[in-house]
Amino acid sequence: MDVRMPDGTLVKNVPDNITQADLLARYDAFKTPDTRGNIISGDVPTVAGQVANPPVIEPKRSMQEKMMALYEVPATMLSGAALTIPSAVSALATGEAPMAMAQRNMYQPRSGASQDVLQSIGGAFEASKLPPVMPTGMLPSYARMIQGTPPQIQTARQAVPQMADMLRREQPTMAGVGAAATPEAVTRTQMANQLRVPVQLSKGQAERELGQQQFEIETPKISPELGKPLVEAQAKRNDAILQNFDAFVDATGKETFGLRATGKVVTDVLNKEANTAKTKINQAYDLAKEKGETESPINYSPLRTFIEEQTPTTRSKIAPVLDVVNEQLSKNDPKNTGQISINALEDIYKVINQSFEPNTPAAIYGKQMRDIINQVTEGKGGDLYQQARTLRQEYSKRFENISAIDNLLRTKTNSSDRYIALEDVFQKSIINGSLDDVKNLGYALKKSGNQGLQALNELRGQAIEYLKDRVTQSIDTDIYGNPVVSPAKFKSAVRELDQDGKLDYLFGKKGAQEIRDLMETTILVNAPLKGAANYSNTASAVIRGLDMINRSPIGKIPVVGSLTKYSFEKAQEKALKKKIQESINYSPSKMADELKKGK
Repeated sequence: MDVRMPDGTLVKNVPDNITQADLLARYDAFKTPDTRGNIISGDVPTVAGQVANPPVIEPKRSMQEKMMALYEVPATMLSGAALTIPSAVSALATGEAPMAMAQRNMYQPRSGASQDVLQSIGGAFEASKLPPVMPTGMLPSYARMIQGTPPQIQTARQAVPQMADMLRREQPTMAGVGAAATPEAVTRTQMANQLRVPVQLSKGQAERELGQQQFEIETPKISPELGKPLVEAQAKRNDAILQNFDAFVDATGKETFGLRATGKVVTDVLNKEANTAKTKINQAYDLAKEKGETESPINYSPLRTFIEEQTPTTRSKIAPVLDVVNEQLSKNDPKNTGQISINALEDIYKVINQSFEPNTPAAIYGKQMRDIINQVTEGKGGDLYQQARTLRQEYSKRFENISAIDNLLRTKTNSSDRYIALEDVFQKSIINGSLDDVKNLGYALKKSGNQGLQALNELRGQAIEYLKDRVTQSIDTDIYGNPVVSPAKFKSAVRELDQDGKLDYLFGKKGAQEIRDLMETTILVNAPLKGAANYSNTASAVIRGLDMINRSPIGKIPVVGSLTKYSFEKAQEKALKKKIQESINYSPSKMADELKKGK
């Protein structure tokens, strides 16, 4: 229909749904000048060396064209907003290009004034760098099409066909959208689902696709209410990872809690075994003494020679045990005959064990002197003495010559305090110990019966507790208040145990792989791809883009701003909800099965 305005202007071809009252209101608003100024100036260089654009001569527009813009601009905006998101959703299901669908239904403006307004709005959104799936994504494309030609020679007749060509052009889709699940995504999902407590990966975590991860991380910032399921799902994954640690501990059969309790269980078993062995040795020596087999004289000159070969500084400061033994030899051989009884040498053997701290130079010299005593007593005395001597050598191999075990049994020199505190047993034996140390300790415990096997299980369970403690040493928490598991610390802790095979020894090949799978799952869940988080401050970009609509010429038209925002929110909400559910309930195996069925 045609409408004549109060000033005599005749507006032709007004859509039937536009009342005269609406047209009058928009007409009055459109005549009101905007004194705020442009928010984007094309005449100011923004990059060093950039040449400012030449002055733009605005084309003259007739009142007819300006009046047409009052209803054509909103129609174009609202049809674009209503169609862009559904088109993107349609593409997910059909593979059809979103822009192709929009082109069939989008309102096409005819007025040159409409083109001017849309170009201005599109430029604002282009500057805001909004993601291409936003409802206003049509407008940046429109702005890019227009800006290649000087505005002073653009006409509606030229612009509209170009816009149609742009809409017909095939547009690139988001990476990963509509593509079949990759074997890697299936493998990652199966790995996470096969843990003792299954972890449901999101689509972005399983596919390791940047755009999808950006969506999953940034959506809650754009719309906290709509994005809440994404946040909750992420917190559930983190909780499941923590539960896996507890499940691993339960699987080891650990019965105690805490480092001190673990250390006590281990040392109690070792002390019991060592004391039992010592009792047998002492009984054998006592029997040999009763029969007079330890009174035979022994030439100890090899031991005295070894001591005298060392420097005075070594004997007095570096390894005082050398002088301690030398004094014992002189005491038992005051006439310096070079011989003392077997019994006297056995007593000196005991003195050596009590006169040095582990992991010191004195410990090295002490072991060398013990070896010399064993050599000079080889084959001496009677059978009973040799039996006692054999028991003692077995004890040395099992306890004394293995530093990891000897250290756990020792007390400090001239003190009843333990050389290794109970709360430090795990750290010294497992974390700081070599693979050989761990194997020797495991062998000693396994030979100690059921109590020894339980002590080994306590160490295994404590190793899992150690990993859990390492990976949760962070102030970051999820919405449930649980600490967020750190992938970096998890990887570091596993490497610490895994580098020389201790992880495999403690848990076996299968158990060690379960721990590695949990680590890899933690990396997938809590270590997004670089650039996925805080991507271009997306939430702020949306706000800026909507604000630019209000600041643009269309902001002068009543109800358009609110209508645009309303259409944006409703169209976006439906698409977001569907995509959020696809992210949370992602199952590449199920997708593959449906594809086979032709779904």
